[in-house]
Amino acid sequence: MKEILESSSFMPSFKEAVLTLVDEYTKRSDCLFGRLAGLHYQMFSKSIIEIERVAAAVELIMLAGDLLDDFVDQDGLKILWTDAMFVTSLHIHMAIGLLLAGQKAIADLPIDDYKKVRAQSYILSRLLQSLNGQHMDVTNDIQTETDYLQMLKKKSGSLVAMACFVGTALAGAEKNTVIIEKYANDIGIAAQIDNDIDALYRWDEKNDIKAKKKSLPVLYMLASKRDNLLKQYFSNHIDYNELYAQKEKVIQQMEQEGAFYYAKVMSQIYKEKALQEIEKLDV
Repeated sequence: MKEILESSSFMPSFKEAVLTLVDEYTKRSDCLFGRLAGLHYQMFSKSIIEIERVAAAVELIMLAGDLLDDFVDQDGLKILWTDAMFVTSLHIHMAIGLLLAGQKAIADLPIDDYKKVRAQSYILSRLLQSLNGQHMDVTNDIQTETDYLQMLKKKSGSLVAMACFVGTALAGAEKNTVIIEKYANDIGIAAQIDNDIDALYRWDEKNDIKAKKKSLPVLYMLASKRDNLLKQYFSNHIDYNELYAQKEKVIQQMEQEGAFYYAKVMSQIYKEKALQEIEKLDV
């Protein structure tokens, strides 16, 4: 990732800021999307000379998405910057720069042009799908479990699919796309359910409850026949400060009602569905 950015035409001060960001990012990230891209390239390609650059390019694109996601949700910005007014412009510029650097790295690969065009087509189409899912999420356009799962498929499943498809397209093995799309979506849904469960335990770091996002455990509690604090909050009978003051009780109610257990079971179901599709691959 650093090699790609070092060779970019970014002005020195901006390049330094982006390289510092990558340092921080790689300390807390397993670079799973890049590894997915590299894995799919390796599965279907006879040559794996460019595998690390393929993985790095995808990871730069995903880092750009993380920056924009944090900006929209107002999560985690304080970790990297202290001046909120400075954050706004630099944050957006970094995201755009990383997105373009990742795309250019793919365009510069010594691979057949048709394969690179197909890979970039998948990047654009899946990023657009993810944007639609993100819009559903931030506008709280979720009323039912079906809405929630459809949002996750768009928001998260499409990003997993993008990483898988980049490697597959660059290897020239697009006949596998139907199977790959199915298990990629299932992996994305399962992973996001797990993330949403984690966010409910980390109120001081995440804004999900304050923003009234209806994740699977929250939907479960809202559908409960029993009265609970989340119901009172979502129906505006108590405000966020009143809810936060009783956050331990909120978690306790969710555990006692089985909201977390239900969400974990749903996550496991999608993981099992993904494994069933993966078994169909002729690799």
